[in-house]
Amino acid sequence: MSFAFVLCLIYAALAGIALVFALAPSTREVFVKYGRTRDKPETAAKGTQTSGARAGRSTILAAALHLCASWTVPKNLFTQFYCVGAIISGLLTIDTIAWCNSQATPELSGADQRFFGHRYLLFEQWLFGGSSQSRVPIADPSRLAVLSLVLFTIHVLIRLKECVYDQPLTDARMHIGQYAVGIVFYVVTPLAVVADSYYPPGWGLQSSWTVPVGIAIFIYASIHQWRCHQILYGLRRRGLDAKSTGPDSTSTSQGSSARLDSYAIPTGDLFKYVSCPHFLCEILIYISIWLASACQATTLLWVIGWTAINLGITARESQQWYRARFGARYPRDRRALVPFVW
Repeated sequence: MSFAFVLCLIYAALAGIALVFALAPSTREVFVKYGRTRDKPETAAKGTQTSGARAGRSTILAAALHLCASWTVPKNLFTQFYCVGAIISGLLTIDTIAWCNSQATPELSGADQRFFGHRYLLFEQWLFGGSSQSRVPIADPSRLAVLSLVLFTIHVLIRLKECVYDQPLTDARMHIGQYAVGIVFYVVTPLAVVADSYYPPGWGLQSSWTVPVGIAIFIYASIHQWRCHQILYGLRRRGLDAKSTGPDSTSTSQGSSARLDSYAIPTGDLFKYVSCPHFLCEILIYISIWLASACQATTLLWVIGWTAINLGITARESQQWYRARFGARYPRDRRALVPFVW
C-alpha cells in the first residue's frame, strides 16, 4: 500500500459522504448547505430539533444531532482554505524546483535526501511498518511535476486574491464539518498533484499533445472563472445595498421590493449556458492540470471525481433555487453545470 493510495481513499470517502448527504436532503440542509441555498441556517437547525422531538425529545441522539448542527463558522473563513493551499503548494513547488536543479550538480552526494520527495517516501515507509532506513527507492524529479504544481499554485493564489480583495463579506455560515473538509482538501491536494511522480520509474518527459492542451484549458477556465466570479460579486454587492436601503424606505412595499431584489439572475459570460459556470471552470481547471502532467498524475483523477460530484450536487441545488426564486423569469434553456446537457 502506498500513501498515494491513502490519498485516493480520502477523496473516495469525501465523494461517498457527499452522495450520502445528497440522498438525505434534510441532513444536507443542516450540515452542508450555505449561502443563498440556505438563507436561514437557524431555521434548518430548528427543523432538525423538531424532527428529533418527534422521535422523542428526551433522547440523547436528538440532542446530540441538534448540538452538532449548531457548530457553525462564518463562510468568510473560505479564505483560510486558499491560504493553506497556497502555502503548501508554494513550498512544494519551490522544493521540487530545487530538487530538479540539484540533479545538474552530481557532486552533491545524497542531494535527494534534502528534499520533500525523499521524506515523503520515508514517511510512507514508516506509516506502513517498513524499516527506518535512510534511503528509499525514488524516481528522478520531473519537470512536468513542477508544471502541474505551478498551475495549481496559480489557481489557489487567484482564488485567495478574490476572497481577500473582491468577494464582499457575508454573514452566511457553514457547518464546522464542511470547514474541516475544506482544510483537509487543500492540505492533501498539492500532494495529490505530485505524489505519483515520486514512485519509480517516475514521470517521463516524453512529448505529449496533452501538455499544451492542458495549459490552454487552464488559461481558458481560469479567465472565465474569474469573470463569472466578478459577475456574482457584483450582484452580491448590489444585493447588500438593496438590503441596507430596504428598511429605511418610507413605504412597506418598497422595502419588500428591495428585499425581493436582493437576489438577481446572473447574466453574461458562461452564465448564458449554465447556472454555475464557476463550478464548471473549477472542474476544468483540475482536468487541465491532469492533462498538463501528460496524464501521469493518476491520483489527481480522484480529485477530479470528488470535485465533479461535490460541485455537481451543489450546482443542481443552485439550479433548483434559481427556478424556485425567479420562476418563469429564469431562462428555461439554461442548464445546471454542463452546457446543453445538464
